[in-house]
Amino acid sequence: MRKMRGSAALVMGIMAAAFVGWLVFDGINAMQGGNLGGQVNPVVGQVGGRDIRYNEWNIFLQNELAINRQVGRGMTDEDVRVVTERAWESLISATLIQAELDRLGVRVTDAEVRQAFLTQPPQEMLSYAAFQTDGQFDIEKYRRFFTDPATDEMQLLQIENYYRSILPRAKLQTLVESGIYVSDDEAWRFYRDTNERARVRFVHLSPTALVPDSAVSVSEDEIRDVYDERADEYMRPASARVNMVSVSLRPSAADSLVVRERAAALAERVRGGEDFAAVAVAESADSISGAEGGFMGKRPAAAYDPRLVEAASAVEIGDVTEPVETPFGLHVLQVDERTADSLALRQIYLPFEPSGATEDSVFTLLDDLEEVALRTDLTTAADSLGVEVRTDIQLLDGVDFIPGAGQLGVARDWALGPEAGIGDVSETFENPTGFHLLELLGLREESRIPIEEAGIGIRLQLIVEKKKERAAELARDLLGAAEAGASFNEAAEGLGWTVEETELFRRGDFVPGLGQGTEAVGYAFGAEMGELSGALDAGDGVVVLEVLEREDATREGFEEVKDAVLTQLRFERSRQYVQKWLAALREGTLVEDHRERLLVPEDAPFAPTF
Repeated sequence: MRKMRGSAALVMGIMAAAFVGWLVFDGINAMQGGNLGGQVNPVVGQVGGRDIRYNEWNIFLQNELAINRQVGRGMTDEDVRVVTERAWESLISATLIQAELDRLGVRVTDAEVRQAFLTQPPQEMLSYAAFQTDGQFDIEKYRRFFTDPATDEMQLLQIENYYRSILPRAKLQTLVESGIYVSDDEAWRFYRDTNERARVRFVHLSPTALVPDSAVSVSEDEIRDVYDERADEYMRPASARVNMVSVSLRPSAADSLVVRERAAALAERVRGGEDFAAVAVAESADSISGAEGGFMGKRPAAAYDPRLVEAASAVEIGDVTEPVETPFGLHVLQVDERTADSLALRQIYLPFEPSGATEDSVFTLLDDLEEVALRTDLTTAADSLGVEVRTDIQLLDGVDFIPGAGQLGVARDWALGPEAGIGDVSETFENPTGFHLLELLGLREESRIPIEEAGIGIRLQLIVEKKKERAAELARDLLGAAEAGASFNEAAEGLGWTVEETELFRRGDFVPGLGQGTEAVGYAFGAEMGELSGALDAGDGVVVLEVLEREDATREGFEEVKDAVLTQLRFERSRQYVQKWLAALREGTLVEDHRERLLVPEDAPFAPTF
């Protein structure tokens, strides 16, 4: 028990990530309308008339940022933007759920909380070593920890708050899912659809090749009808035009040489008698395997990078390899065990990273770029410093990806935001591909694409559709004119068509020539063997086919796995149902977002007064 009590802080640390998200609501309610140090706690959003105040939002956001920083690397500007938006959506969902809990009066009793304490340990605690016996979770150890008088009472109160928060939500989910039912017949159809296979031969007719342009026509009225019916499809999002300079932070040749020399030196240290596991714990950059003495586990050889397998195969058990280079860095390996098809390896991992001097040179370049750009323009600054500038790039509202720069929604938000003006130069934005500096050239508001422009695409689309209809008519006419009683191959040969055959395929597969989920694929599972189809839609063309073989699912096979199929379908339906339920709550609720009013410096201790 002394050892377990000594580990209590670590246990709470493991639990904190899971708990704090649920504890946000409980911990912030007291701050909702009050002041902090004389500063107002403003409303930054509303969900169905319920205020979301700055303190609530800030605690929720900082929790999400802290969780994401635990992955072992710093967060770029783009990372922060993505996490911030995800946190905002999560807080809206949590507010909607809390409103439903209040509306329905869902509560939990003290007895339910005590029962949860003893029988429903949080998932994060199941793998904690202090609660395991012979590698398996030992619920008695878990219970003794929480009934030990020496356990910190504040920790128990935190966990109690966690249960009081999640148990009502569990009850609500049970209510939401109470109408979900999956019948044996539904399970059988799912099993049948995923296990039946068919093989066909077919002729694929290309409408564009079979039907000349002169055989179809599209009127202006038809184009106008499509344009009006699909108005939402012909909206042009708001956009910005920018010039952009991108600077990557890559290790220099000198940086890479230092890493190679260090890896070679570590390999020599182990060969000289030092314990591999101890060196891995102290030196490996892989925090997961490093904490286990470099042990990567026993895996099938195919699960490792082929370069690691090749190096490990060239040394004896217990020996150390020369440093092996992969796209991730350098790996010094020790072979613990090797069979015909598996390997147990240890590694000391060293990534190729830029040195402090390299980072300094990049940051100096960025500072110089920004300084010159603010005095002149971005193109002049880039030319003067020998940096490539990409000109006239279009950023679209709702699109995070920028070719050549990757996901950079933070730059798009700046360009389309209220603070940027034509000619302004942005601050430097960072994402995993590097650092990016933008100059705003122009803006265009959301607008409907004029029919003169959209009509070109509509006309082409209608021509394709009409050609497909005409191809189907020709296929039916030609088949009807074929010699009565002729076989499929004979009829096709007489018409000059090429016959193809498929391999066995399932309903959900993509089948070359037939498409995926098309009328042609469905026919393969509904027609009689040897029955010749009419003209069928195959997505990009028209096909005529004949079923050659079908492997039907059996009731006997279904009965063997029925319980597993029912469980899978209930889980999927439950997940989808809850998502739809939450979406319906969101759709029927007015959500207001006032976060843009929070122009607060990062080091500001309190919310602004207004």
